[in-house]
Amino acid sequence: MADLAELVGPWLSDLSSRDRAPRTVARYRAAVSRFLSWYEAEERRPLDLGDLTPIALQGYRRALQKTEATSTVNIHACALRAWCSWLTEHGHLEVNPAIHLRLVRTTTPGAPSGLSDTAVNALLREAQRSRHPARDYAITQVMLQTGIRIGECAALCWRDITFGEKSGSLRVRAGKGDKARTVPLNGSARSALASYAAPLLGVEPTLRAVVGAWPRERDAAAAAPLWQSQMGKQLSESGIWRMITGLVKVCAARGLVPPDTTPHDLRHTFAHHYLDAHTGDLVALARLLGHSSLDTTAIYTQPTADELADRVEGLGLNAYQ
Repeated sequence: MADLAELVGPWLSDLSSRDRAPRTVARYRAAVSRFLSWYEAEERRPLDLGDLTPIALQGYRRALQKTEATSTVNIHACALRAWCSWLTEHGHLEVNPAIHLRLVRTTTPGAPSGLSDTAVNALLREAQRSRHPARDYAITQVMLQTGIRIGECAALCWRDITFGEKSGSLRVRAGKGDKARTVPLNGSARSALASYAAPLLGVEPTLRAVVGAWPRERDAAAAAPLWQSQMGKQLSESGIWRMITGLVKVCAARGLVPPDTTPHDLRHTFAHHYLDAHTGDLVALARLLGHSSLDTTAIYTQPTADELADRVEGLGLNAYQ
């Protein structure tokens, strides 16, 4: 009987080879390791392939629900589903035991909250005061103005940007689910990119100069990573994460940004602003965000927790309004 613990490594290596985000791979590793430890503590023996049953998986999910947040439970469920699917595909299991392992449903308090204008401006100002002001400001603006995911931003190459004085776009070559899409670049994003790119291209920081010098599709430089680290190498997803969370930490200390703000909140902010300007246009927003289902995009049409609180506070039943 195969040792399940020894099969975790090859599975994770396979995930990494498929360009899964390093943070996702790390979370999946921790989730499966915790499941194996839980089973051994419960049964007083290690889990083997014959023990990997729907009952064992459901039992673990129920145990997690007693102590963990719904989001954590669902991360573990996703990890176990992915692992069991891999075990089945590679012939270690005849039947996938996680095929009916469902995510925990919850009634959310509302749409993910976007950042206020004050918070957005604070982050942008802080980016311009960072160690790498042009780069950090450009990354923050591009994520705010396009709604792309942090991994998609980190993967950008020069050839993925179509740059013009009056228009532009970026190409996400492999978004979530390996789906490609093109997202327009507005004036704020193009201006920030021009300021970042100009010294690297050896031209003046004007749109016209940068447009003329931008590497063309067939140029050797076009395949180079867009974002450079301090050492001149590709800036990683974790590097962008640290940069943005660093900006958040400084701004939160002054009460300008919620301390729990993450890079993904830039994506939420873009979605809210898009729907504020184009009410009900879920089809276009789904296309911009790279969502496969409109149900995913529809979360942004729900009232936020603060909006629900204001509505309940304003009810005629409330004697204290």
